[in-house]
Amino acid sequence: MRINIVSVEDSLISLGVRKVSAYVRRINPDTKIFYVPLTKFFSLWSALRPRYSDELDPQRDLPPMAEAIADADIVAFSSMSHVAEQTKMLIREVRRINPKAYVIWGGIHPIIVPEDAILDVDAVCTGEGEFAFEQFLDAFSNGRDFTGTPNFWFNRSGKIIKNDFLPLMTSAEMETLPPPVYGNDESIYDSKARRYRAITRDDYLRFMGLTYYTIWTIGCPFKCTFCANTKFIENDRSYTKLRFPSAKWIVNEINRARRVHPHLSGVCFVDDSLMALPTKVLEEFAAVYKTEVGLPFFVPGVIPNYVKKEKVEILLEAGMTEVRMGIQSGSRRILDFYKRPAPPERVLAAIETFAEYKKYLIPPAYDFIQDNPIETREDILDTLELVYKMPRPFTLNLFSLRVQPNTTMAEQFEKLDIRPGDLASESYKTLRPTFANCLIVLLTLVKPPRKVFDRMLRHVRGVSDPQKLHPWLFYTLHTLYLIRRGFSHLRFMDFSRMPGRTAWILWRLGIVGFWHRRMVPRFQRKASHTGTPAPQPVREPIFIALPILPGSGSLQVA
Repeated sequence: MRINIVSVEDSLISLGVRKVSAYVRRINPDTKIFYVPLTKFFSLWSALRPRYSDELDPQRDLPPMAEAIADADIVAFSSMSHVAEQTKMLIREVRRINPKAYVIWGGIHPIIVPEDAILDVDAVCTGEGEFAFEQFLDAFSNGRDFTGTPNFWFNRSGKIIKNDFLPLMTSAEMETLPPPVYGNDESIYDSKARRYRAITRDDYLRFMGLTYYTIWTIGCPFKCTFCANTKFIENDRSYTKLRFPSAKWIVNEINRARRVHPHLSGVCFVDDSLMALPTKVLEEFAAVYKTEVGLPFFVPGVIPNYVKKEKVEILLEAGMTEVRMGIQSGSRRILDFYKRPAPPERVLAAIETFAEYKKYLIPPAYDFIQDNPIETREDILDTLELVYKMPRPFTLNLFSLRVQPNTTMAEQFEKLDIRPGDLASESYKTLRPTFANCLIVLLTLVKPPRKVFDRMLRHVRGVSDPQKLHPWLFYTLHTLYLIRRGFSHLRFMDFSRMPGRTAWILWRLGIVGFWHRRMVPRFQRKASHTGTPAPQPVREPIFIALPILPGSGSLQVA
């Protein structure tokens, strides 16, 4: 049976698709994987440009994009909510070309808004896909009734059949899963050529740089109102518990990817709350990771409540060089609205803990949600005061509030008679150029004297208050912020924010490896509680490889 799996996303990372695709290929070898990246991955240069010259054009690209994927028994799509409309357009074109294809939609959007997704397809996957799809495929391929498959809704001529959920996978079951698809017979849509082609090393470099992205743990203990996790927890309360395979399993996954792409020089664990793991588990991970991988790694899913010095030191010694933590606001009222579990004083304590290890870390990144229409002047002042107090260096990820449908926040705004469409920005990445937003970006660059800062605060207004906008000031400050952030990453030879062939050349010359071994400070814990001194790192000989550089052709991943 021929199955085509299609990922419609902003980038090529698509971790959920890679995990499910590997399992589907195990049970159905005739499975093809296609990526439709709607934009390029973030880089300093692309962030400064207003548009991409090769951006997808629906009218021009839809027919060739759909033609190549429509010729299958099952065409399965995956996407998030912010690209749901583009996904629907592609689905409709596929169904026009091949009405006999059975069309399934999975991923975040069908999980949180199945009522919307089911209208355009034959079935949607509303939970974890691996085991549920295996049950569906067994019935589908053998001509049995498959409409009772758990974790699925079915659309039979407009009649919607809704099924219950399978139990969430256990840690032991996760241990049996194959590693995610990576560099193995995948295709990507090329908007310049208007066709799919085999994915290449340069595609991976363009979207991911020298970084390997993965997820080790699944689950989150908290119920922040803006997060899609609230829907996952509503479906199964066990989602609040962390589940994960062994440290050895995730290390084997990473090393398999390194055999495909030896240039990988860093790892990003895209977990929701990795530091929530027990200290013993982190110790076990650190021991095997440091010995068998040894690459710098990034932990973007940090919750302030779980930032403990002991955990930070364990991860630093293992190779952690970057962290990202969600703060969202400095206002206690707004944090209560978001149901965030960490009050401002706990947030500041976590930031101060990271500041103790600034020698070993790229400036920590802290997330804030801006442009919330219920924020008053006092709420915004609380946030600015928190940022002003934060020990340096740091960087900020600033997002304009977007409301995920079917989340607790969507219900909150409905009660306030505020529609998601009333929010000012078109994208969560595009802030309104208010003076308050200009000021918070300025604080990532400099800390003004207190008297100057107080004068600036006089011009801050509430989000819904009438106010003058400052697009040129905001653009200038944001450009300086991006440049500074780029240099912070270069200091650690980290190319997760500046992907492309240049990074590969630096790796090929041996500069990246040399820099990581010799120039990046290594944290070493003091003697353990047993009194035994911690082992000292072995000093490797300085060696820079000087190979003959390859030609301009790209290397196809086999």
